[in-house]
Amino acid sequence: MRFLYERRNSTIKLIQLLSTSEKRFIRYWQEQRTGGRWSYYALYIAVGTFIATIILSTFLFLFLQTIFGTLGFWIALAVALIISSVATILTWSSNERKFRKIVRREMDKGMENEIL
Repeated sequence: MRFLYERRNSTIKLIQLLSTSEKRFIRYWQEQRTGGRWSYYALYIAVGTFIATIILSTFLFLFLQTIFGTLGFWIALAVALIISSVATILTWSSNERKFRKIVRREMDKGMENEIL
């Protein structure tokens, strides 16, 4: 983290500056938010389910000799859908919380500078 020391009158104030990773995150998350929550969910749940199904099916085939179309495959598909859904929803809420925290901190810092 980088800090800026600001001196006004006889007081010294420590101001936290945005790090490069925070700036990168803000740009990334603003782009993600423009599409909306539901399009984000649709994309990442679909892709996550596809990838997780391939991984789970490979393990099932290697260790249990389960092939496409059997009950084991459909269970793997359902598990993959649940895992990717939970991961996507948790990621959205975590990123949204982080974004709001950074924005709130910057707004509070701006308000303090206006008052002083």
